[in-house]
Amino acid sequence: MASNSSRASQLTVLCAVASFLWLARNLEGHRLIEQPRLSSLLVLFIAGVASFASSFFAEWLPGANGRFDDDSGPLKVARANLPKKPRRYFLPGLVVCIVLRLELFHRVTSDLQCSSPGIEACLPLVVLFYELLPGRRRRSGSKEKTDVDDMGQTGLEHALDFVGSWIGTEAKIPLTIGILALVCGTYMVSSHNLSSTFFCSTHDSSSLVVSLQWLGLVLDGIMAILYWRILAWARTTRHRLRTLSGILLASSVATALLYLSFRLFHQAKPMHYHFRGLGSLYIFDVVVDGFAFSAFFISTALIVAEASPLSLAGIVTFLFGLLLAVHKTWLLGSWENVSFSTTYSALILICVGFPFFVYTNNIRSVVFIHRALVIFLLLVLLVAAAIYTAFKGRDTFGEHPLQRLIYDKRVEADRWRVASARVSNSLPVAVEIYKERHDGRAPPPNFETWYYFAKEKSSEILDHFAQIHDDILPFWGMAPERIRQNIHRVAAEPGIAVLKIRGGTLTHNIRAHSPHQEAMRDLIDMIKPFAQHLPDMELAINLDDRPRVLAPWEDVSRFKAAAKRNRLTKLLPGRSDSHDQGRSALQQLFQPTAADQVSAAHKNFTSAKALREMVALTCPPGSKARSGVHWDVRDFCYSCARPQSKGQFLSDWSLSQDLCHQSDLLRLHSFHMTASELRPLQELLPVFSRSKTDSYSDILMPMRRVAEIPDGKGGEILDVKWKKLYWRGKVDRRHLSRGLLHGGHQERLVHAFNNASAGSDTVTAVLPVPVPGKGDRFVYGQVSTAGLNALLPVDIGFSSRIHSDSETCSASSTNHLVGAANTTAGSVRGSSGLCDDAASVATRRRHEAEFGTRPVADPLRFQYVLVMDTDTGPPADFLRTLRSGSVPFYASIFREWFTDRLTPWVHFVPVDLRFHALHSTLAYFAGVSIFNGPAQQTPDGQPANTPAAAIIDGRHVNMNPHDDDARWIANEGRRWAAKAVRREDMQVYLFRLLLEWGRVVDDRRDELAFVLR
Repeated sequence: MASNSSRASQLTVLCAVASFLWLARNLEGHRLIEQPRLSSLLVLFIAGVASFASSFFAEWLPGANGRFDDDSGPLKVARANLPKKPRRYFLPGLVVCIVLRLELFHRVTSDLQCSSPGIEACLPLVVLFYELLPGRRRRSGSKEKTDVDDMGQTGLEHALDFVGSWIGTEAKIPLTIGILALVCGTYMVSSHNLSSTFFCSTHDSSSLVVSLQWLGLVLDGIMAILYWRILAWARTTRHRLRTLSGILLASSVATALLYLSFRLFHQAKPMHYHFRGLGSLYIFDVVVDGFAFSAFFISTALIVAEASPLSLAGIVTFLFGLLLAVHKTWLLGSWENVSFSTTYSALILICVGFPFFVYTNNIRSVVFIHRALVIFLLLVLLVAAAIYTAFKGRDTFGEHPLQRLIYDKRVEADRWRVASARVSNSLPVAVEIYKERHDGRAPPPNFETWYYFAKEKSSEILDHFAQIHDDILPFWGMAPERIRQNIHRVAAEPGIAVLKIRGGTLTHNIRAHSPHQEAMRDLIDMIKPFAQHLPDMELAINLDDRPRVLAPWEDVSRFKAAAKRNRLTKLLPGRSDSHDQGRSALQQLFQPTAADQVSAAHKNFTSAKALREMVALTCPPGSKARSGVHWDVRDFCYSCARPQSKGQFLSDWSLSQDLCHQSDLLRLHSFHMTASELRPLQELLPVFSRSKTDSYSDILMPMRRVAEIPDGKGGEILDVKWKKLYWRGKVDRRHLSRGLLHGGHQERLVHAFNNASAGSDTVTAVLPVPVPGKGDRFVYGQVSTAGLNALLPVDIGFSSRIHSDSETCSASSTNHLVGAANTTAGSVRGSSGLCDDAASVATRRRHEAEFGTRPVADPLRFQYVLVMDTDTGPPADFLRTLRSGSVPFYASIFREWFTDRLTPWVHFVPVDLRFHALHSTLAYFAGVSIFNGPAQQTPDGQPANTPAAAIIDGRHVNMNPHDDDARWIANEGRRWAAKAVRREDMQVYLFRLLLEWGRVVDDRRDELAFVLR
């Protein structure tokens, strides 16, 4: 019977530790943080109900008579004396502490970038302070009889027990030493993380946030002690669980009152239209986390009364710190962890502090493992880690990682041109390749006309049009009549123009005064040469910079599956079509009428929070973006960047544009942090757009931009340009939130290079180290961001000043919408109440004070030009930079018609929007020496003398520039743009796109095909 009780007790400890670690690891990925107060009261309520329900099964739980037997305690702790009897005010005090602690947590997470990592590891110190207070009862001695389980001890275990008894279980000094070592080790390993570029500015109250963290930690200790004092005096396990249930339910009620008060004084702005969100997933997360918290509370209630809060806090801290230290030790030598001394020192402190802790607390086993065996395993771990650390510490690489990456990408680009882009040398071959790449479907009618047109235009791309195939494939799963109806529906949306092709004649509905008149005229000019070969059709064209179609993943997947399953028959059976029509009818309830648009154009406004939820819905179930909100903006998300990277550097450009596995970009890119004034369409609708992210289902169409210079015009050769990385941003947003001010990709870039703190901001970079007999080799090192910035040739900043609120409102009134209803809606937009309020104007002033402005220069005069997304879409000047002879540093999450034609590290230098590798990348091309520092004021030429070594954090560094690679990328990008991204290539792409679309919208599409004669 005792054995069964012992096993149950150990399982209780295992449940407590496992539930805590599960919550610590997974809570960040859940959606509870989006509504913190509501989530708190629901989770507390579920935990309270679960605790009350579990009290009915108290006889099956350990300690049913209110205490554990001496030989079956959960941690096998010698029985401690009961604490003093709790006072009457302890229970309401505990409820108040819980509510206050939740509020502190919400306040800290709202400014998480200003918080200090690792503070939570100090909880055992708070409890230890209570244990050391005068008047606390002394712990039982260590002279208790050894239990039956100890009969099988080996000689080594007896020796370790003797050492433990020599340490002394009653001494306060060994207890303090053990706790301090555990806390210091866990703090070191948990606080030494690479920070995200989401920054804490000088205008933020970082000291207040850190103070709130410490106050929350003190409250955690107080709650643990009150929790112990109250539950330890419960007569039975049933009474204990019902007391716990009362505490949780009372906390839930108090949180609900606070939540209702907050909603009363801070009323949320009502949504003017419905949208499909993740409400069901939120409910699922609340239920799952509620039961996880229930498991933690119930198991700790069964443990803490028989042991002490210090025992449980120490065990959890030890396991958390040990697992983290082992993980970071495994990563030593990679860019993810370069702190050899810090990691191993932390591991030593944890492994040395634990024996002091377990013996001074009389903990005879940890879960199912005897303490002597645990200590022996820790000694083995220390020796193995020492050998591994010494081996990894000597691990350097002979060539810079970018050398291998650039070479591999060159080979990949050559292979793609031969094996994918231009395989066919005749029309029959082109037809066979088409069938092979389109699941056996024959090409559309007039395919031979397109093929000879492409040959006439000397197109380098004859066979690779995967973007067209992917964009149109879902519409093969939708009935043609339904597609045509949807075109008419979407034409009533603001910002949508209609282009009609009838008998080779092209017409559109854009008003003469529209600023998009020139772009539409240019599009028509590109189509005219082959318009007579196109079937009659209508195209709904999005004229806004933002893409428009955010169809949920389930809908798109269903249409794609129908397209592949029924490609030679009528694609949607009656049951699916009726379901489709039912969904459409429901969706039409959410569509504003033309009258609504005229009277209240602001109904199209979509908040940034709603937009992020819509984007998450486009990801498959189980993906990171779909599962939860990435709210840890303080720490760098290694798991988000790792899939598309080789080491520190971005390798897979296509994967880097997929947001579903890197949900942190939803808080690190201005596009997802800026409210949209044109409502995204949450239904698969046929809309043609200039650009889109992978989340959107728009059909990409080549449309010329104003910033694109005529073909053939470019800049000078690379060697005569200024050797600097140049970028200028423009701040013309109408809605500038606090999150955007700290996490917008433009703001983060400027902060990283201009405002980095000399004392605290660090960056990981690949730097050379001299190795005797081997010359210079390379390692990853962590250096001061400000120190490295001073040695890199950069000219980065914002150029335009903030508009005043009156200027903003005036500019908003010139919104360029099309159509009769749309034009009316645009005319009232400026007076629709969307103009900036005083808080927005103040935030914009703060932006100007934080980042300042810099004069604008011609970017084509610089060797390295950073081209980056705007808040609403891709940069308009990327192709201009590609053709200029400069090296384009390209940072984007958007796709355009030419995206598949360009290869990173061959035609441009890819930049991850987290900017964690930008310093290393620029250092590789431009080199690191004192000549790159502020003293360089003239256009760069080859220096006459040898560059002196730069000193970074006391380290002499002299990295030679890789001018040959920079020159090759600049020339290759320029040559390839002149071959594959010309106006003629836009026409070839358009011709094929419209042939494909003309067949999809035809009722006889299954019969329409090109047949060789």
